[in-house]
Formats: sequence, structure tokens, C-alpha cells
Amino acid sequence: MRLFLLSICFLLTQSIMAQKPVILTDFISQESITDFQLYFYHDPHCKMDAPVAFSQIYAEKFQRLDFSNEKLNIDQIKPEDCLWFRFIFENRSSKQISFHLQPNIFSIFGEFKLYQKFDNGIINERRSGFNVLPSNKDVNISGSDDLRFFITPGDSDTIYLHATLSEESKLSDLTFTISTHDSVLKKDKSRRLLFGIFLGIMIIMILYHIPLYIQVREVSYLYYIFYILAFIAFFVNKEGYIYEITPQFTNAPINIFLLQIFLLFFLLFGRAYLDTAKTLQTWDRILVMTIGFIISGLVLNVVMIALSNKGHYIPDFIQLIALSINIISAPASLFLAALPAFILRKKHFGPARYFLIANVFLILGALLLFLFNDFSIGKHGLEIGVTLQIVTFSVGLGEKINVLKKDRELAQRKIIDQLRENAGLKDKVNRELEDKVRERTKEIRSQKDQIERQNKEIKYSFDYAKRIQSTVLPTNEVFENLFAENFIFFKPRDIVSGDFYWISQKGSKIFITASDCTGHGVPGSLMSMLGITMLHEIVNEKNFSRSDEILNELRLNIARTLKQEGKPGEQKDGMDMVLLIYDRTTRKMEFSGANNPMYIIRDGEMIEYKGNNMPVAYYDNMTPFTRHTIQMKQGDRVYMFSDGFPDQFGGPLGKKFKYRPFKDLLLEVHERPMEEQKRILKMVFDEWKGNLDQIDDVLVMGLRF
Repeated sequence: MRLFLLSICFLLTQSIMAQKPVILTDFISQESITDFQLYFYHDPHCKMDAPVAFSQIYAEKFQRLDFSNEKLNIDQIKPEDCLWFRFIFENRSSKQISFHLQPNIFSIFGEFKLYQKFDNGIINERRSGFNVLPSNKDVNISGSDDLRFFITPGDSDTIYLHATLSEESKLSDLTFTISTHDSVLKKDKSRRLLFGIFLGIMIIMILYHIPLYIQVREVSYLYYIFYILAFIAFFVNKEGYIYEITPQFTNAPINIFLLQIFLLFFLLFGRAYLDTAKTLQTWDRILVMTIGFIISGLVLNVVMIALSNKGHYIPDFIQLIALSINIISAPASLFLAALPAFILRKKHFGPARYFLIANVFLILGALLLFLFNDFSIGKHGLEIGVTLQIVTFSVGLGEKINVLKKDRELAQRKIIDQLRENAGLKDKVNRELEDKVRERTKEIRSQKDQIERQNKEIKYSFDYAKRIQSTVLPTNEVFENLFAENFIFFKPRDIVSGDFYWISQKGSKIFITASDCTGHGVPGSLMSMLGITMLHEIVNEKNFSRSDEILNELRLNIARTLKQEGKPGEQKDGMDMVLLIYDRTTRKMEFSGANNPMYIIRDGEMIEYKGNNMPVAYYDNMTPFTRHTIQMKQGDRVYMFSDGFPDQFGGPLGKKFKYRPFKDLLLEVHERPMEEQKRILKMVFDEWKGNLDQIDDVLVMGLRF
């Protein structure tokens, strides 16, 4: 008898502790799954797979999810752990339908995997979760984590759910509901229809006001358009539609960020609409400070979103600061924008009443959302309030434009009256002007004759300066005596040139330079004369024979002559140049350069020797010039030049010729006779320049060794 009673007690205990099935019917709209219907197993190392879960080995290890049971050690569950949930479903529906297992929308879990085993032994897997791409989710509706499954009517089945925890996961937030597929689609269709109506109204408002902004150029229209766009972005994120095409962000920072974008454009719109910069300057300064406060919150939220998406932990105090800014910004923005409107309404500023009415609609919509959130009207209260607010703002903008039109008409009438008043003075002024014109005409004719005389004198001076410069520059015969083949393409921008070339021979050595002086025209020509004189003295009288020493000495002489000491405000005149010393006996050539390079084409390949990156003048970071020694070969072509050719603007787009095409041009023509090379360079330069002005002096020298 005692044994029988014990058996009865054991069976009753087992029946009480056994997992209760979830009853499925045709009419389940959204039914919660209780703790007695939900069993779980903690897999800290994520080693268990689906076949093992369905085996009898782990059947007794699943326990009821009871947060009050301290023996479950729920507080030891950490991020990156895995949890297995077991559901027993009994389908009492009258027809074959599908069901949705729905995790709580506020639960943030990295991944859900639903496993269902069929009679043939195949285990079906369905995926969803916070970190799963929308295209890989089992059900992709507004970013939800629904998991769909099928059970034959009259049958029961055990289904397992595998969940991966993330940093944001809270087990206490994870609850489950069950719905039929048809009820989910019906609710989603209704929700999309209402949101589509709201979105359509917003888009119509935007499309209507864009042409108005283009027509009247009133900045309040522009802020109004951005204000609507901010609302659309906020509601698209709120309804979760964006997550049907992209993975979810961390919810809180994104929602706060979008809310602050809305507040920013709300204040900008209110400031422009009420024209507080003119009507209420004190309040305008307060609004500007508030806008700066909201922008600081936006920056902070951008940083938080970036850190959150990269997996970084955001300290609690930073989150608290961001939350505080948001809590302060929302009511402060509404108050600081509405109070100036109330003041202006008292001053009989007509458009202000629309601003007040519009914000009353927004407040009522927010109250509907918080007070009646369990009803359809409450869930869409904010959309209703915003729609009415936007429409009211649109009417108010029309009223403001009418006010502006009246102000402009009044201003135009004042202008017309002023013009009529001025018309009486017109004849008198015209007569006085005619007298003055006659007097000025005589003066202009006298000045014209004087200017023409001065121009002739200046032209004569330029021509004389050109003859002097031409006399100082080496003749073609000097080059032909020293180099059998050579060319000099020399094209000054003005009558006289800041570019110059110079050659001298001492024994077996030939000294050659191509130089570009600061400026062009008369100032450049004076520098060129100074450079030629100093080079002659340094080489032929002081007997300097190394290319680097010659440039060092020339720089010293220029700085001394022009009194360059590096003081602020003093002139920075100098020259960029290439200096070559060729020994005809050893066939060795020295090269030193100031800013400008020198090219050698040998066996069809171009070798570039770069000069020091400083001019021949006083320089902040002066160092001795570098000397390169090159063993020349028979047939080498050497090219020296100023920057006038590569820097010339022209071509179909009016851009610079540049150095790369200049090198290619030299490579293309280097095998031709030197005189023909000069002709081609001149033709290319003139075609490239076209009708544009020459911007600088041009000098290109070619020598064949």
C-alpha cells in the first residue's frame, strides 16, 4: 500500500514538473509563452549541436526558465555564451497553416537558430537575430526576428531554439510570443498602409515646397523640407523598415541621433519662420545657443554610434551625458520655439498662430502615443500629430509669404514715391552733368594725348632694353662653335625676358646655364642682366670651376647685392637655374641645379637629374648646392629649360601642359635634327596656347654631345 502511494506521488510530481505544451489554434493573434512552457539549457562553450539537442542524452538537462530559482545560476550567463530553448507545440488548428515564434522586439541577441526535426530524420534550420543579414533572415519584416515553422494539424512537435548572446543581450528581456502567419501579415499590412499614407503626405509636402523654395528663395522653406526629411528618417527607423535591407544598429544611439536631427531642424525652421533675428533678437541669441547645444549632442552621438558599431564599450557616464542632452533638448526646444511664437502672436504677427497650433498637434500626438500605446490610435498617435503639424506649417508658410509680399509691396510703393521725387531733380542734374561732361571731355582728350606720348616713350625704352639684352645674350655662332648640334627655343612673354641663357669657355671646359629669374618683363630682365654679369665675374675673373661652388657663390653675391637677410617684408628676388660644366677632354659633365632639373636622353631612354629644392637667393633653409658628375657618351642629348613651357595653359580644357607630356614630347623628337626639334617645340607650344595669353617666359635648350 505504501509503495502504491509513493508511486502515485511520483507520477503527480512528474506531471506537475513536466514541460507544458503550447497550444496552437487557427485564431492565435499574439499569445505569450509562459515560463512553464519554456525550458532552457546553458551551453557556455557553444559545443552542443542540433542532433545532440534532439537526443535523449540532454533531455533531462533542460530546466524551466524561472528567474526566481537561484539554483539555475542565471547570473553566470555571459556574452558569447549559447542558450538552448525547448518548446513543445500541440497543433489544434483545423487546417494547414504556419506559425511565427516571435522573440521580444526589445531583446538584442546576436543570432537565433530554430531547429525542427521531421519524421525522415532531417533537421530543418531557420535563422534570425540582431547580427544576421536581412537577406539571411527567415522572416524579413521590419527588422523582426520572427522564426516560421509548420506542424501538421492534430500533431505535436518539440522544437529547439539556439540563441547566441551579444554584449547588448539581456536574458530578462527575452520573452516569446506565438502568432499565425496570416495574423502577422495582416497586422503588417495594416501598419504599412497607415505608414504609407503618412509617408505619402510627407513626400507630397516636400515636392510641393521644393519649387516654392526655388521660386521665392525663402530659407524657412528649406529648413521646413529638411524638417520633414528628418521626421521621415525618424519614423522609418522607428518602424524598422530600414532593417529590411541593412543590419540593425545599436538602437538607443541611432534613435537619439535621429531625434536630435529632428530637434535641430525644428529650431532652425522656427528661427527662420518667426524671423527672430529681426523681430526678437534676445530670443534669437538663446535659440542660437540651443542649436549649438543640440549640435554638440549630435557630435557625441556620432562618436557613440561609431564606437558601438566597432564593438567598443561606451562608458556609462558618456551615455548618461548623451541621454541628459536628449532629455533637456526635447522639451527645451519646444518651449524655446513656442514662447517666441506666443510673444509674436501678441504683437499681431499673423504666421505665429500657425506655429503655435502646429506644435499643439505635435504635443497631442505625443500624448496619444504614451497614453494609448496599447490601442491602434495610440501606436500611430505621433504620426497623426506630425501629419497635422506639417500641414499646419504648410498653411503658415503660405501666410508668411503673403506677409512678405505685403511688405515688399509697401517697400516698392516707397521706392516709387522716392523715384517720383527724384525725377524732379533729374533734368537739373542732367544739365549739370552735361556741362561737366564737356569739361571732362576736354581733360580726357588732353590726358589721351599725354598718355600716347608716354606710351611711345615707354615703347622706345622697352625696345632699347631688348637690344641691350639681346647684345648680352650669347649669339648662335658661339653655341655652334662649341656644339655642332644645338637649338635654343627662346620666347619671352613681354618685349624683354626674365629667362636667360649663358655660355663661356675656359680651356677644355664649357660653362652653360639656363636660368629663370623672378618675374618677367622689365623686373625679370634686370635680374637676368645681374645674373649674367655675376656669372661672368665668378667664372672668368674669380676662376670658380665647380658647378656647386659657382651656384653657392652666385647665391651669396645676389643676397649681398639685393641686401637679403631674411627679414620680414624684404623682397625675395632670385633665380632658378641649371648649370653645366662640360670637359671636352674627359667628356665628363658636372651638373648643379636650383629648383630646375636637367634631362639626358641616352639610347632612347630619358635620365632625369634633379636640382636642389631651393632658388639661387636667400632661402630659409639654405644648404650647399649638390654637384653631379656624369660621364657623357657619344650621341647623348641634353635638355635644359625653364618652367614656362610645362606651366603654359591651353588645350581644349584650358589646363597646364605639365611636365609628363613635356618629357614625352622630348622623347618623341630627340632623334630628329636639333633645328627640327626647335621647330616642333614651337609649333606644339603655339597650338597648345591657342588664343590664351602666354603666362611666362619660355626657354628650352637642346645640346647633342
